[in-house]
Amino acid sequence: MANPVKTTEAEPLAWRRRKDYRPQEILAAARRLIEEEGTTATSMARIAKLAGVSEATVYKYYDSKQELVNQVLVDWATPFVERLIAELRHITDLRSQLTLIAARFMRSIEETPRFHRVFYQELRWADYRGSALHKLNHVFAHSVVEAVQQAQHEGKVRADVDPVMIRDMMFGGLEHVAMRTSFIGRPLDIDAEAKRYVDVLLCGVLSEPGEPRGPSETERLSALIDRMEAALKDPSSRT
Repeated sequence: MANPVKTTEAEPLAWRRRKDYRPQEILAAARRLIEEEGTTATSMARIAKLAGVSEATVYKYYDSKQELVNQVLVDWATPFVERLIAELRHITDLRSQLTLIAARFMRSIEETPRFHRVFYQELRWADYRGSALHKLNHVFAHSVVEAVQQAQHEGKVRADVDPVMIRDMMFGGLEHVAMRTSFIGRPLDIDAEAKRYVDVLLCGVLSEPGEPRGPSETERLSALIDRMEAALKDPSSRT
């Protein structure tokens, strides 16, 4: 027959162990619901039910649904950002750095499209600045700025290029690529697309210096002035 004293002692221990895991269980339930249905359809009551706790218990650990959503996003994004920053430390040239950032970003969208939609379309931005999520996103986005600045310091990028503008062009364009591919389930060769995108970003869209091109506006105006001056000097042209 079991010792009733030992059973009584074990029950509080099991309860405490369960209590210690509650925040993780709540986060896991929230992540599952958000990933499946987004934030609008996810309520604290549904999170509590899936986690096997009361709604009051959820509020004991998280003051609001937004705080819980933010924590889910932080937990999701942290490994991605940490891995990327670690990989970038071993790469020195700008093209390879930007290609890696682009490829990792697009692959993340392909693997977890719902979380990216939540971040860019459903997240409430009122309390975003200064939050842990904001700081994490800054580290990620600033990786592009730092790469361009380092290339400028080495004389490989023009001094008048705005690194912040390159960052905005980088992520803004890649999001549009995702909208017509990953977000709607269309297949995408991510590595090839990342390389192609960075090539356009760095090389631009104009012809190379050695390729034939039409006369510039300045050249056309100069030629017109030359013809007018020649006509004024030639009396026969005025008869």
